Amino acid sequence: MFKKEIYEIPYRTELCYQKNKGLILPEDLPYIGMGASYIATKAFRYLGINIFPEKAAEYYAYQIRNRKLNNGVLISQSGQSSETNWCADHFTSFIGIVNDEDSPLVKHENCSKKVFLYSGEEKHIPSKTYLNTLMVLYLGFGFDPREALQFFKHNLNHYEQVGNDMGELIRKTRKGWRKRAIYVLGNGPNIATADLAALVLSEVLKTPVISMSASQYDHGFKETSKNVLVIAINHKGPEYKRTKHLLKLIKKAGAEVFELKDSINNAIYSPLIYPMYFFFAAEYLNSSLKVKSIFQVGNKVTRVETKSEKDNQ
Repeated sequence: MFKKEIYEIPYRTELCYQKNKGLILPEDLPYIGMGASYIATKAFRYLGINIFPEKAAEYYAYQIRNRKLNNGVLISQSGQSSETNWCADHFTSFIGIVNDEDSPLVKHENCSKKVFLYSGEEKHIPSKTYLNTLMVLYLGFGFDPREALQFFKHNLNHYEQVGNDMGELIRKTRKGWRKRAIYVLGNGPNIATADLAALVLSEVLKTPVISMSASQYDHGFKETSKNVLVIAINHKGPEYKRTKHLLKLIKKAGAEVFELKDSINNAIYSPLIYPMYFFFAAEYLNSSLKVKSIFQVGNKVTRVETKSEKDNQ
């Protein structure tokens, strides 16, 4: 059960907001992480922020393994993600964004600035840490997501109800042999939300959940629509009508469709809100499917390897 962690979100996001007000983060730099830490940075590319989201493993192996760079921003919610820590050696100076103040990343000699998430302990899915990573990035790029904080405080019951409905639909979908896939679609900054939802649901279900933009699904993947479940995050914006039309089309072709519509007045902050539905859906599925552990195949990749171990990767 991880409902307790979800219900801590209003307090933890408010704390993160208060502690990091006035934060300024640089543009024109790589923002490096793995998993949910990397996913969070993708939202801001489609909010017009000139940053370069990079997966730490590929960035280390193919971009910087044999050279040094001046500045970067390294994000690891645990502060122990192996690949992100590998990258730390290759920056003469970097900003570290972490939840654990005693973690190796912010203790690295090249860490020139430390930013903390104040998410508290998190043992299950990346819920509090993901939202607080977004919160730090919003604040650092000059946004004021105060409106979203009020939604967290006053709408938890709504998020839980919709999340439970989604979770029950997913549970039923898994039972039928003809249901071939689950897709989560997003637009613009909520492409990141779709990626996060796929990660969280895959961890709980132990089966693949696929994420992509609605426009990408329209380019060929719609031919797989028969007997699949498509969950669409459809915030108001340039692709709203196109997504509506696409959902109508694939429903006619045999897809089951679950549409998440606007839940906040200013769509800029919708990436903070939409994950809540998926957190509750994951919690519902975790309970109803009696999942013994989120990590059954292997633990999180958090051990910091030595230099010789890195060189042998």
